[in-house]
Amino acid sequence: MPENRHAGRFCGNCAFWRHLTDHTGVCRLHAPAPGEDRDEIGHWAHTFHEDYCGEWRADDASAPKAIVCITCVYWSFLEGGITPVDYRDQLPHWWEKAGHCLRLAPKPGGVSGRRAFWRVTHESGSCFDGRQLSKA
Repeated sequence: MPENRHAGRFCGNCAFWRHLTDHTGVCRLHAPAPGEDRDEIGHWAHTFHEDYCGEWRADDASAPKAIVCITCVYWSFLEGGITPVDYRDQLPHWWEKAGHCLRLAPKPGGVSGRRAFWRVTHESGSCFDGRQLSKA
């Protein structure tokens, strides 16, 4: 059976992908969805350079630009950041510049009364689901 991959359409040359190492990176297309734990950190999906999906977009001059969390209308931040119950995989100074991404509403579930919490991102995080704050 012949391959059906789209020639040249790989995560590694996609506008939505951020390089981490020679062969890995993170897809920043979508904002983090709400989770079930308070102050859970939103981690973007890791992919390999040669992976691909149907959302691929050329990383060229016409490509959209990511919206940085601190400049996004959906990012909620309080002075001093967040003081979590558990620092998880981030140091305390990271949390000082952390806020909640409110871009996506919780999806319905199969359990009555299930609680949803918006994921935490750092002010320097970014995605392509965001919308730039207007400069007043």
